[in-house]
Amino acid sequence: MIKRCSIKAKFFIMILVIIAPFVLSRILYACVSFHSLDIMRIYQSDSLILRAYHRRLTIELVVVGFITLLTLALAYALGNCFLKPILDLQKAAKNMIEGEYSDRIVIYNDDEIGLMAEAFNKMADTIETHNRIHKNFFTHIFHESKTPLNVIFSSVQLIDSYKDNLNYEQYKGKVSKQMCIIRQNCFRIMRLTNNLIDINRHDNGFLRTKLDNYDIVKLIRDVTLSVKKYTESRGINLEFESSLNSKITACDPDMIERIILNLISNAIKFTDKDGLINVKLAEKNNNIILSVSDTGMGIPEKNLNQIFELFKQVDGYTSRNKEGSGIGLYLVKAFVEAHNGTIQASSVESVGTTFEITIPIRVLDKETCSTSNKLSGKCELPSKSEKLVSRINIEFSDIYSCCDVVNHNNIL
Repeated sequence: MIKRCSIKAKFFIMILVIIAPFVLSRILYACVSFHSLDIMRIYQSDSLILRAYHRRLTIELVVVGFITLLTLALAYALGNCFLKPILDLQKAAKNMIEGEYSDRIVIYNDDEIGLMAEAFNKMADTIETHNRIHKNFFTHIFHESKTPLNVIFSSVQLIDSYKDNLNYEQYKGKVSKQMCIIRQNCFRIMRLTNNLIDINRHDNGFLRTKLDNYDIVKLIRDVTLSVKKYTESRGINLEFESSLNSKITACDPDMIERIILNLISNAIKFTDKDGLINVKLAEKNNNIILSVSDTGMGIPEKNLNQIFELFKQVDGYTSRNKEGSGIGLYLVKAFVEAHNGTIQASSVESVGTTFEITIPIRVLDKETCSTSNKLSGKCELPSKSEKLVSRINIEFSDIYSCCDVVNHNNIL
């Protein structure tokens, strides 16, 4: 109430300051005229002249008073008119504080107050969107973590029930199968946890690359060929093509590995048996051009701009029996941008999808490189290292069943 009255008071003062010179001049004129009238009463005998002059002065005072009152009434009306959108802003802000994000301000005109209301509406839209993403975030997290935990718990219960009902050989075979299921779902939880950590780092500006000079052709070829046996077990052909024999560039090998594995696993999800996944590598305008294409179901053109959004799943994908959490491509884009690169997708429904990544080529000087790379200028990464096997198991955990592979650790 104090602020509301103070705004009106300031508006009244502003109006009065504007009309004050006119009112004061008329009042001074009236005072001088009355003084002259008193003198005329002494020296003039014509009462008609005096009465006419008196009437004129009275009208003058009435006009001044009327103008003053009209100005104050107009100032009051205009004050309410200007104050209404401000009060609406106050009400909407209060509702927003209480968790109601649907209120918007009706924009009456294009002046400064209208621009302020428009800015408030845009801010409310952004807050509402972020709030919806926040809710979806936790909904997806609870769902994605609950599913593997339920599977693990069910497997533990089955193992307990086998003790009293099966002999040793039967028990060993059944337990081995359930342990494989438990291991797979542990990988799913690890994948979700790693992704959440990276999302938090990215959104808070703490996602950093650990750059060194690597042969990116060898790095991508080794990661791709490492999962070839697995894709072939699914009846999908995986090919690697490169117009480069070797290319040293600064990159983060862990991020590059996760980019490749994520794109390949994403292609496997939506490519049927006898399909093809093609990984191509080329150089153009001092950039590494990496493309991963498949002959899968494709993505509708209207949804291509949504696939890199957090927890965004394209209509029709959710009908598949192998679906992810909706954060893989969001992280792929984050990893690519961390290398100052770009990623774009093109797709034709029922034909396939292609993801094209552009990463600028740059070589760090020896002083910047880590000690392990100073001598050779590149890092040799064993294609079948224990670390890569573990990463493949984690990245592929949501698209295959351990029971489809006899030895879970030998899918390479």
